[in-house]
Amino acid sequence: MYMKNLIYIGIIFTLSFSVIAETKAQNCKKFHLYSYCMQSPGPKYKMEGQSRSNIIGLGDKLIYSVVFYGERHYQLYFCASKEFVPIHYVLRDANTNELIYDNKKDDYVETIELNIENTSRIKIEVSVLGSEQDRETLDEYFGCLGFLMLYKKAS
Repeated sequence: MYMKNLIYIGIIFTLSFSVIAETKAQNCKKFHLYSYCMQSPGPKYKMEGQSRSNIIGLGDKLIYSVVFYGERHYQLYFCASKEFVPIHYVLRDANTNELIYDNKKDDYVETIELNIENTSRIKIEVSVLGSEQDRETLDEYFGCLGFLMLYKKAS
């Protein structure tokens, strides 16, 4: 009888944990649309379909492979759950791995603007630093990371 109750408790715990994890994942699904990521750059800008949100933990690195189309001006916004700020991102040429930009040199700015003349693929490596928080607390916490890409035709 004791073993049967223990099994039931284990099943309930597992299901509860799965529901909580699933709820958290759903909360991040459109984080880039409703968090402070969503900016209003002006009427000529459109949202690029490659924008996205993910769940992230401290020490994780997300790598996005993004196509930037020629003759466009882009604005990129990065946002994360408040516990994980600042956000560190690096842009690299996807073919040569050459460094294009590292926001560390600009004190982890969360927005960048790019003028793209020719269509190219760029790798964007993103991690969260969470320097404002207690490291032990963040080691077991997962939060949201948003990447919003807006564009307009280059002038």
